[in-house]
Amino acid sequence: MPKLSTYAVLAASVFTLAGAGPSAQAQFHDPAVHGLERLEPLVLGVDNDSSKMAPTEYRLKVGQGYRWKIVASDLTEYALVAPEFVRNIWIRKIEVGDPEVEIKAVTFDELEFENGGEVEVFFVAVRPGTYEFGPKGLMERGMVGKIIVEHANSGSAAAATPAAKEATSDDDDDGDEDDG
Repeated sequence: MPKLSTYAVLAASVFTLAGAGPSAQAQFHDPAVHGLERLEPLVLGVDNDSSKMAPTEYRLKVGQGYRWKIVASDLTEYALVAPEFVRNIWIRKIEVGDPEVEIKAVTFDELEFENGGEVEVFFVAVRPGTYEFGPKGLMERGMVGKIIVEHANSGSAAAATPAAKEATSDDDDDGDEDDG
């Protein structure tokens, strides 16, 4: 029931906010839009080796909004999967390409890169746990990463890896706050 209660609290907040006046609505900051933290980009195919990725571990907090860029080299075809993680986050949007295309979906099975490329996933972590991710077909050969989602009040861990110190907190900079 913890998963259901998390969603019930989020839904109740939305309905309460919808009935509130404009001043109450102005005080509400959606974590999927405001104060997003940029994670260190995940790179598939590192040091000219198609079987390496970096980083291999991320630390997140429940309730925090994140921007996660995934960059695939053109060394091989990659199909990034993270099934348990994707079921335990709220996806706001996925941005792909130049010019940019926004994909609004509740979930996804995999992010496939046939000849390299980039994608950025905007999401909120909603359930604590430890989740594996990696490219389908290469995870069996050791190309596996781990995402650790902690309760918001646990420890002092910031998101991601040592490079997270260089990453900046960032609002959704697409200028379109009413899109989802």
